[in-house]
Amino acid sequence: MDNPSIQIARFEVHNFELPSDTVHENPFAVQLSATFTHASGVTLKVPGFYDGNGVWQIRFSPTLEGAWRGVVASDDAILAGVGDLFVACLPNENTRVHGRLVVDEKTPHRFLFEDGSVCIPLGFEWDWMTAYHQVHGGEETVDRENPTFDEAVDLLCDGGFNYVMANLYAHYYHRTEISERTENYLYQRPEHYLFDGTNDDPDHTRLNVGFFQMFDRAVAALHERGVVLHLMIQVQNKKVNWPEWLSDEDDQFWAYVIKRYQAYSNVIWDISKETYNLLNRSGSHDYALSRIALIREVDGYGNLITAHDTERESWGKETVVDAACDFVSDQVKFGGTVEGWEMASAYKLNREAVRRWRNIEKPYLNMEYGYEVGEPPLAAPIPKMTMSGETMLLWTWALYVGGAYANYYYCNTSWDINRFYPIPESWTRFRFLTDFLTLMDFNCLVPDNDYVDRGMCSAEPGKQYFVFLPEGGNTQIDLSTIESGANVSVVWMDIWTGERVEEDVADLKFTTGLGNPLSNSDAPCVFYLNVKAG
Repeated sequence: MDNPSIQIARFEVHNFELPSDTVHENPFAVQLSATFTHASGVTLKVPGFYDGNGVWQIRFSPTLEGAWRGVVASDDAILAGVGDLFVACLPNENTRVHGRLVVDEKTPHRFLFEDGSVCIPLGFEWDWMTAYHQVHGGEETVDRENPTFDEAVDLLCDGGFNYVMANLYAHYYHRTEISERTENYLYQRPEHYLFDGTNDDPDHTRLNVGFFQMFDRAVAALHERGVVLHLMIQVQNKKVNWPEWLSDEDDQFWAYVIKRYQAYSNVIWDISKETYNLLNRSGSHDYALSRIALIREVDGYGNLITAHDTERESWGKETVVDAACDFVSDQVKFGGTVEGWEMASAYKLNREAVRRWRNIEKPYLNMEYGYEVGEPPLAAPIPKMTMSGETMLLWTWALYVGGAYANYYYCNTSWDINRFYPIPESWTRFRFLTDFLTLMDFNCLVPDNDYVDRGMCSAEPGKQYFVFLPEGGNTQIDLSTIESGANVSVVWMDIWTGERVEEDVADLKFTTGLGNPLSNSDAPCVFYLNVKAG
């Protein structure tokens, strides 16, 4: 039979609901897919999934404007007979949505969006996002002194964060202080579990469809706002009762997650938070590699895959799991207690990022490099690594100028304690960072501190230079590759206040001196120097 054509904007998600009254011993095992063909000949084979109550779904997101036709295949005769699915893909009018994150083929250390827009991720760790959404996912504010889920996401966007790292499910965190001071902000032991039964007494043969229907709304809220979701499918140290590795139940779970969320262009797959726990348990990377292979087999869209911290202290190194992934996600931290350790750590983080750039031709995200103390301080699980927002900002700038991307931790929202108010001052300063980075042709910059006599530098020699002076002050920079007489300007910014000053630069030589024009020349600052057209 012929079905009516559905109009969908490019990168929008549409659910085709397909009912069947056939009785199946395990409805999650029913084979269902649709092969969508665009008028140009491009094809996408999209798997379907069971959504409860005798209904299966094929979730489709067109990647090209124009006409698509989907041919359904299934081992259920009723589903196989639903007829073809027709889609008319319209232009995308949501200016915040740009399609999937992809690796820039011209500069493989960098990201682009599917539509060609540059993406400069600024990550936000929200480990218990799912649990928070279960409580605050409705339109009404729950009486726990926190915003609704949508309001919380908007707060992150206002702070310049465009990338959220979250567990699909986390259960319990053993370090959290449970007291009158924290109980109103605790989100451990979520009400809804991924499987039938409970975390203490699970039935791993059946997925809890209600859990995933709730999670759909969280993913959709992020997608609508153009926020990338770095989804950690498992976590090993948060007391989650997972299926036995490589069992039928295990494969069914992994495949179900990929089938259900692959159509969302903002989703990135991560094997596990702290993937090294898989290695520690088994003595090999075989399980992690098998999960990567499963994802690639099931995902018809080819969303990016990564694995968080595959081996402890693998600084500057590409492990066998990193090599199988599309980009590197690591946690590199340099704690300390002696005077000046905060500034010293900024230089260490920068050096490690530069080494990654030189050794590995992939994007690199430092997913956990420090923890900003909350206001009020409710959770500080690692005292030697918990610091002020000012220090976190120093370290973040050091990563970006070193060629890496950063994922920020805030102690009052990144674990099972979530208290969003008061909004920390650092979030305004992170917005200064993201706005400043958009001045640049960011994907063309290469980290190389040899261009300056002090501070840190990324450059596209002869065209643009991005410099971070964590101790403020002046510097000398090598501009000898810029053509004589070129129109050159420099924009300075105080990273605390956001104050900017723009000046012209006429002296173009190996030791061009640049005096700091900011009101407080001793404050940490950045500048962007570029050759203007004409």
